[in-house]
Amino acid sequence: MSASAAGPEFGLLDANPGGSPAGHLRFEDEAGETYLEPFDLVETLAAVLVENGQRAHAYDNGWIEIGDDGLFAFPQLVDFTELDGGTIRTASTIQCNHPRLFPQGLFEYQHATGETFDDSVKRGFDQWARTDLLALLDATRAEPETCMTMRMEFGGEDGAPRRERRIVFGPVASFGRAQQAEAEAARAAACAADGEPADACEAGDDGDAHGFCPCCLFTNSLEAFRPLLEQPGLFALRLFASRDHQDGECQADCRVNGEDWPQGLDGLRDYAANWPSAPGQTIEFRKQYVIVQDAPE
Repeated sequence: MSASAAGPEFGLLDANPGGSPAGHLRFEDEAGETYLEPFDLVETLAAVLVENGQRAHAYDNGWIEIGDDGLFAFPQLVDFTELDGGTIRTASTIQCNHPRLFPQGLFEYQHATGETFDDSVKRGFDQWARTDLLALLDATRAEPETCMTMRMEFGGEDGAPRRERRIVFGPVASFGRAQQAEAEAARAAACAADGEPADACEAGDDGDAHGFCPCCLFTNSLEAFRPLLEQPGLFALRLFASRDHQDGECQADCRVNGEDWPQGLDGLRDYAANWPSAPGQTIEFRKQYVIVQDAPE
């Protein structure tokens, strides 16, 4: 990690609920006395990035340059809560900008719980660095280094311009599905085969529906995102679906560039409703960051 006085002049997004990246937190001890504890999210995020093998260059104005492909990040605190038992729950955001691909910026939330404030924030940042960040970094590259990608073509009829779009599938964070990593590795190639990911996802080699691979969350809600596929620009999609296997209740969360995208909720809930149950299984969820962009030349 390195630091210097100069820094980029990106504007902060009004839709981002985050506040200052640094300051003091007010706590109360067992005797009822209040005290202040300093925090610096820029320093914390930069350290987490280095721990995850990324080059992080922190500027005095709070922006952190990540890697060598023009990606910048700015962390902000949303709020924190002291829970029963002394643990801390934190909510933060990270805004990312790229001077060419998305100069207007986008942001995403990090929610975590830890024994201390710093521990909680680090957990949230570490999860982001191991999932969302990998998709963002590959979106800045002509050839991805980590994530599975897919290309789709639109237009070309009746004189309409042809548009080729690339979808970058970030790692899937999930809970409640045994041996998911093996399933993902086994199906990844099939899902992108012949440019027909939806068909490839319908069944595994044995003909049984498997319902889990890097593109399934997106392709099972494809129609909701068609407007984003058919227009230029870069869009970062937060996809989340869960199912309670005890009562069948399905929930979903969908955001585009950090803001709610209710058009995607029904498709995600319908997809979760089809997940098969295993004996003793209760809650299952899957969460992913997906980038839709113009395909590189």
